[in-house]
Amino acid sequence: MGPTEKTIKRLFALSGNLCAFPGFSLPIVESAGTITGEICHIHAQKAGGPRFDSSQTEEDRHGFDNLILLCRRHHRIVDSQPEAFSAEALEELKKIREKEMGRPEQATDAFFAKILLGDLRRVIVNNDSGNVIVDSPGAIQAHTVNVRTTRKALHIQPAAGTIGADQEASRYVQYLISRYNQFASADRSRATRFSYGAISKNVEKSFGAPWRMLAIEDFEPVCAYLQQRIGKTRIAKSNLSKGARSFTIFADFGKKSGDKG
Repeated sequence: MGPTEKTIKRLFALSGNLCAFPGFSLPIVESAGTITGEICHIHAQKAGGPRFDSSQTEEDRHGFDNLILLCRRHHRIVDSQPEAFSAEALEELKKIREKEMGRPEQATDAFFAKILLGDLRRVIVNNDSGNVIVDSPGAIQAHTVNVRTTRKALHIQPAAGTIGADQEASRYVQYLISRYNQFASADRSRATRFSYGAISKNVEKSFGAPWRMLAIEDFEPVCAYLQQRIGKTRIAKSNLSKGARSFTIFADFGKKSGDKG
């Protein structure tokens, strides 16, 4: 027995896709689709584990109230120091994060829940030696497959029906992000330091998930958001005053090899 997908969907939504550890805003799922978070048991699921409570039932042990999402680093920290991070302390951290960042569940949360539960039947590990594919036609067939890699995180392919799974849609979103970064980074009048990754994080904050993991139905709203952000840059405003375009629309994108707008 373990946590249900329904439970983890709720947990992910209320976490705001952020590690619950105080003073940090580390995502559970990176904007590029990298899974860096883990499901953690407040009271350990097995005897001898940190904060184990023998009075819990199996259902309680894997229920919503006994689970918290943490990045891998802080998961190790809280479990290696159970005296400092008591069950009561973790429950309070969870409540604080839910109050700050909680949101309604979204369709894509089911995908993240499956990844976090380890229930995906197809896992791809990218490393220097190539790809390892489990439970895929022509791939390794075994009850248990142990994979050694120097990477600390798995890169999960976007599910079918998401923007990231659609090659043309994905290319166009990346193009808009690149165009925004090109224009915004050239603005010398900025009061704050420019960050190339900020726009992807803003998309995630606005739509509730990394753009690659959003449903393909969100493609047009995501594009409209990015186009609007491009339009607000100084270069785009200057282009507009001259009657010049600042980006290529999707209908025309890719018609010419190496199209850059």
